[in-house]
Amino acid sequence: METKPTSGAGSTKIATWDFDSVSDGGQSGKPGYTTMAVSSATSAAPAFVAPGLTDPEAAGQWHLSKLGNIAAIWEDFTGKGVKVGVYDSGVQYDHPDLAPNYDASLEVVIDGKRYDGDYVPFSGPHGTSVAGLIAAARNGVGTVGVAYDAGITGVNIFDPYSGGKLDPGIFINATDQTKFLEAMRQTAKFDVVNHSWGSTASLYGSQFSRGVEGTDAARLVAAITYAADTGRGGLGTVQLNAAGNNSIDGQGDSSHTDRHWISVGAYREIDGLASNYSTRGASLLVSAPSNDLALIGGTGIVATDLMGREGYNLAGDPGGKIDHTDQFGGTSAASPIAAGVVTLMLDANDALGWRDVSNILAYSAKLPVAFDDATRTLEYTDEQGTGQARMNESSFVVTGPGNNQSNGGGLHYSTDYGYGAVDAYAAVRMAEVWSLFGAAKTSANEVHYASKVFDADITAVGDGTLDFTTAFNKFAGTPQAFEFTITDADIDLEHVDMTITYTALVDFSDFGIPGLTENDFSANRIKLTAPDGSSAFVDTLQSTGPRSADQQSYTFGFANFRGADATGTWKVELEANLNGVVTIHDVKLDLYGSKPTTDNVYSYTDEFFTMAAVAGESGRTMLIDRDGGVDWINAAAVSNDVVLNLAGNGGGASFGGQKAFAIGRGTVIENAVTGDGDDMLTGNSIANKLVGMRGDDRLFGLGGNDTLDGGVGNDWLDGGRGNDLLTGGAGNDDFFFDNKGTSGFDRITDFGKGDRLLVNRALRDGNGDGIITFGADGVLNLDGSNRGDRVQLDGVDPAAGLKFAGMEDGYYVYVVNDTVAALHG
Repeated sequence: METKPTSGAGSTKIATWDFDSVSDGGQSGKPGYTTMAVSSATSAAPAFVAPGLTDPEAAGQWHLSKLGNIAAIWEDFTGKGVKVGVYDSGVQYDHPDLAPNYDASLEVVIDGKRYDGDYVPFSGPHGTSVAGLIAAARNGVGTVGVAYDAGITGVNIFDPYSGGKLDPGIFINATDQTKFLEAMRQTAKFDVVNHSWGSTASLYGSQFSRGVEGTDAARLVAAITYAADTGRGGLGTVQLNAAGNNSIDGQGDSSHTDRHWISVGAYREIDGLASNYSTRGASLLVSAPSNDLALIGGTGIVATDLMGREGYNLAGDPGGKIDHTDQFGGTSAASPIAAGVVTLMLDANDALGWRDVSNILAYSAKLPVAFDDATRTLEYTDEQGTGQARMNESSFVVTGPGNNQSNGGGLHYSTDYGYGAVDAYAAVRMAEVWSLFGAAKTSANEVHYASKVFDADITAVGDGTLDFTTAFNKFAGTPQAFEFTITDADIDLEHVDMTITYTALVDFSDFGIPGLTENDFSANRIKLTAPDGSSAFVDTLQSTGPRSADQQSYTFGFANFRGADATGTWKVELEANLNGVVTIHDVKLDLYGSKPTTDNVYSYTDEFFTMAAVAGESGRTMLIDRDGGVDWINAAAVSNDVVLNLAGNGGGASFGGQKAFAIGRGTVIENAVTGDGDDMLTGNSIANKLVGMRGDDRLFGLGGNDTLDGGVGNDWLDGGRGNDLLTGGAGNDDFFFDNKGTSGFDRITDFGKGDRLLVNRALRDGNGDGIITFGADGVLNLDGSNRGDRVQLDGVDPAAGLKFAGMEDGYYVYVVNDTVAALHG
C-alpha cells in the first residue's frame, strides 16, 4: 500500500492509509473537534520585504510574498476599522504583537457572563498564532499581520472550564452545546471570523448531516446562517474555516461544507503544491500558503507565539524564551491568512455582501502551479526507511465552461486548491470597485431553487479491491449512473447542495459469511455532473459513520459550480469499493445563487494570458456579448498598463502592451474600470462609465452622455460629444474640450488647484487680461455661445474665474485664478 504523510498537531509521522481506523467509527453519535495546526521544522525561504516595514520577524514571513503585491495594497488599506473574531484556543492579548489591536468590548457575553478571550495553558498557543497572522500590529516589534490595523477579539472555545470552575461554558466539545452555539450566533457582531478548527473524523450518516433537523451539524449551520443573515447590518458576517489536515475529502464534515463558510486549503512555499496533509474536495473555495512536513520540503510559517518559554517557540530552540514561532502551519495557518485578505477587502469596500466576498475570492484566485500540472510523487527518507508521498490528486479544470466572465472564460478549479491561491492584490482591487456592478449579494437577495426528490435506485457493488492511485480524482472502474432533468431553475449558480438517501451494506460471502451485512459509508466514490459538464467528485476514503442496514440521509456541499448551467440533465454516479454494496435510493439538489441578469461583468486579472494559452481556451481572446443589458469590463485587478477601446468592431484591449482580446462585431459594452497602470480607456457612441482608478490615465468618452472618473493620478479626461460628467480624482488632472460646438453641456465635479482646462481655441477674454470669469451659476461658455459647448465647474469661484496659463502642444491652457500653474505634460 502506498504510504502518505499524515499529520496531527506537531506530528511528522509517516503512516499508511487506513480507511477503517478513525476514532470510534462514529458510534458515539458525536464528532470531536480540534484545532488545525501542523507543526514542522523550517527550511530556507525568501525574505519578505516591504517599504518601511521594521517589524524584525516580518522578513521571515514568506507567506506574505505569496499574496501578490500586498505592499501596494497596504499603501491604502490595512484593515483599520474592521472587526475580526478569532474563535479558537484564546488569544494572549497582552502580547506586543496583539495588544495594540485587541478589542475586549466584543468578547462573548452569555447570560451576563463575559467570556475572557485570553488563552489558558490547557488550550495552548494556537489561537495566539492565528490572531497574529491576521492582525499582528505593524509596530516595529515581532511579526506583522496581513491586516495589521484590524481589531481582533478572542473567543476561547477550547477552554473546557470557560464557564468557571468545572463549568464547560462555551467549550466546543461540551456535552451540552447550548452555550457554544450561542457563542457561534454571536459571530454576528463581527465583520470577519476565523475558525481554524474542525472535526477530528470524517463521518457520514443521518446523525452527522446538516440536512437532518436537530443534528449537531444542523444546529451549528443554523448559528452561522444567523450571522450571515444579520451580521454587518444584513450584509453578513464573513466566516472562514480551515479545511482540515486529514489528507482526505472534506465532505465528511457536513457542517463545514455549507455555503456560509469559506473553506480554505493549504499550499506550500517551495513549489506551490497543495500541502500533503491538506483536506481536499469540492467544498474548498480557495487555498492560502502554509507549511508542509519538513522531510518532503516543507517550510514552517513564522507567526506570533506565546511569550517566553510557553508556546511553540522555534524548531531549533523549542525551550527558548521566544515570543514568535517558525513552525506554525496546517490549514490553521492558511485560514487566518485568507481571513486577513478578506479583512483588507472589507477595508477597501465595507458595502460587500458575504456572497460578494466569496465570489471575489473565486474570481481573483491565481494558479499556484501550472494549470495542467499532474499528480506528483515525492521521495522521502526518515528513521523508518524510504517512502513516497503522493501530491496533488487532481489537475485544474475549467468550471462553467460556457461562462466567459473570468479572464474571458470559465473559472479554474481543482479539488486540491479550490479556485486557486488567494491573491490579496487582485482580491482587494476587485473588492474596491465591486459595488459599481450592482447591489450587494446578501442573504436577502439570494436565490434558492429546491429540486424535487428524484428516485435514483442505483446500486454499486465493489469488486473486492481499492485502487488508491485514483483516490479523490476518478473512478477505478465503471460507476452506476442516474440522470435527472431540471427544467425550471432560473438561477446563476454559486453553490450546490446534494442530499442523498442511501443504504450501505457489505458482502462477506467470500469469507464464509452469508448474506449482506450492515456497513458504514467508507470507501465510496460519487460524482455529480451539471448539464454543461462541470462536476464535483467525492471520495469517502478513510471515513466512517454508523454501521447500519437502515437508510441514511446525507447532505454534501459543492463550491465549484460557479458559472455552471443549472437547467438541463444532471447526472449522479456511484462506485463502491472493496466488498461494499451501496444503493442510492434518491437524490435532491438545492441550488443557491443569484437571479440571472443580462447586465454582465467581464473580469480580468494578470492571469489572462496564462488562461488564454491553455489548450482549448483560445476563445478567451474574443469578447462576445449578445444578450443586451448594461455591461462592465472589470480590469481593476490588472496591474499593468491597460489600453481599452469599447468599440464593437475593432475594439478590444491590451495588457502591458500585449494584445489581450478583441470585442466582437455587434457586441456593445457600456462601462469599464481599470487598475493601477497608466491606462487609456476609450468609450463608444453610447453612454459610458469609464473609471481609471490609479495611475496616470487617459479617458475618452466619445459619443453619448458619459461619466468619466480618472481616480488617483494625473489624468486626462475628454468627454467628447454629449453631456458628460467628469471627475478627475486625486492628482493634477487635465480636462480637454474641443470647443467647436460638439462638446455639449458638461460638468467637472472637482476642478481645483493643480487641474487644467485645455481647449482648441482661446476662450473669450473681454478685457484681454487673461482672466476668464463666468456667471454665478458656475457655467463657463467654451465657444462664445450660450447654446453651444458649456461646462459647469464645481468648486470654482465664478467671480475669480480661470486664468490663461499659456500654450501647450497647440492647446490653450487655463487654471483656477488663484493658482500660479506650471505647465505639465
